Amino acid sequence: MAALLLALVTALTGCSTMLPTDPAPRPGLPVDVQPQQDVQHFLQPPQQGASPVDIVQGFLRANVGFAADDDVAREFLTPQLASAWVPTGDVLVIDATPQLQLSGEGEVTATAPAAGRIDADGRLVERTGEVIETFELTRLDGQWRIDAFPEGFGLWLSKPDLERAFRDTLVYYLNPQEGYFVPEQRWLPRGEGLTTAVARTQLGPVPPWLEGAVRTGASPDVHLAVGAVPVDPVTQLATVNLQGAGLGEDNRRIHDLRAQLGHALLGLSGVAAVELRLDGRSLLGDEGAVNLGSDLGYEDLVRTTERALLRVGETFTLVDPRPYNLRNLPPSETRGIELPRLGLGWTGVAATADLDELAAVSTDRTRLWRWRDGREAVNEGIGDGLTDPSYDIFGGLWVAGYTRGGGPPRVWVVEGRSLNATARLVDVPWIDAGSRITDFRVSPEGTRALLVVERAEGRGQRLLVAGIVRDREGRPTALATPMEAAPTLVEVDSARWASTTAIVATGRRAQDQRVLPFSVPLGGWLEDLGEQPGLVDVIAVPTGQGYSPVVRTDDGRFHTREGNLGWLRARNGDELVIPGT
Repeated sequence: MAALLLALVTALTGCSTMLPTDPAPRPGLPVDVQPQQDVQHFLQPPQQGASPVDIVQGFLRANVGFAADDDVAREFLTPQLASAWVPTGDVLVIDATPQLQLSGEGEVTATAPAAGRIDADGRLVERTGEVIETFELTRLDGQWRIDAFPEGFGLWLSKPDLERAFRDTLVYYLNPQEGYFVPEQRWLPRGEGLTTAVARTQLGPVPPWLEGAVRTGASPDVHLAVGAVPVDPVTQLATVNLQGAGLGEDNRRIHDLRAQLGHALLGLSGVAAVELRLDGRSLLGDEGAVNLGSDLGYEDLVRTTERALLRVGETFTLVDPRPYNLRNLPPSETRGIELPRLGLGWTGVAATADLDELAAVSTDRTRLWRWRDGREAVNEGIGDGLTDPSYDIFGGLWVAGYTRGGGPPRVWVVEGRSLNATARLVDVPWIDAGSRITDFRVSPEGTRALLVVERAEGRGQRLLVAGIVRDREGRPTALATPMEAAPTLVEVDSARWASTTAIVATGRRAQDQRVLPFSVPLGGWLEDLGEQPGLVDVIAVPTGQGYSPVVRTDDGRFHTREGNLGWLRARNGDELVIPGT
């Protein structure tokens, strides 16, 4: 018995180095940069005598551990392929376990349903459909090993494995007119290189859909001087060593990089300060390292609202949009606020953040109405097929449509306080002349626009996001080449900005029987907000750190959400107007 107990203790002691017994991170390492020990030690290396199918199956299962020092996945590859493999070059996210079949001598075909793809820059794009790829194998010392990948292969990961191996992270560009950060979500590998991946991504080029709309301190000649961004385990100081011609003399670029790199890296837990260095010296001089208390010159735009306009017929009522019942504001909070009456021939009401100005379009979508300080004006000749108007943070009033007589799609902006100001065309060079813009709204920080575009000949709609290009005076001149925000939606009826990182939309996927409300995180996964029969529109009420959705149905009712109870009937109404949108 003593010998048995001794053997048992010895066995347990031997196992203690393999499986973690304490869920806390290793001392000295930030939470976000922990090695994935709990995943890696369950991954099996190739077994003696394994078949080609077994080798491919084992390799795909081991993909999740690609970032670990003892990367098991490379053991399934020939030495040449293992050294050439770039796992993060292209990441396919799959919805089910791949089906494998021996398709020839030394060939295995893998079939899996796709959910999304992450490119080399960490951008996630959802997709659907089946993926079929073939792996080629050869024998090494009598054992099968993968000798050639399908073209462009990087990783295949399930959604749970993606969450284990990658982290959704924000990098930031700059809105110089208003001093706001413009966030972009990226998926970057976890592990001890996360700070390096964030810094390298932040130093990359502005994506095409933001070109001309944002500013960055990065340029092609500025890059990391060494291959890592180390974090001191005691002080939690991240040191970014840079090199780039002329960087030390360009104060604007220095302060832009300080803001961008500082904000992005301080968003990682375990990083308390960020220092930028050039040629071994602090790039910030006497300013020292950036920390959470530093003034970066830019800030996140945090939206919240305590009031909204509820339209019933021709009248507007001030309500609090935060509680589930959209209750009226008390008289003490509405005193002195003048609101117009609006005839039933007008719809799509928008309001400035201060409620000083309102706008709407005629129900036949041919006229634009504006109201300010008790006066109103109607623009009769702007165009046809007008979208609901949208105000930007600068006070500009935007509307899209097409020229009279069925011309190509157009976008207009009206600037200035004058009710008779002229609507000015904004160039949209990339849009198909046969398409139609059915919804157009400007982002909270004013650098981007969302567009719902109906394809030519009614072949469905797309939800697009494009940067607003401005001249040196800040005047809008064009829309940058867009990105598609929700490619798995085959129908999009309406869309609105929910925050600087998300959109809410009504639409339908191929598998949906009816229109649903969705949350569309830019760079994240589409989220179904829950079915509501008769759905017409979804509105986002900003809450500071997020938003609360409100839906409108075709029976003239608004519905809100209360916890996990689903949609609750709030009250009747024709429109709910969130100021500043």
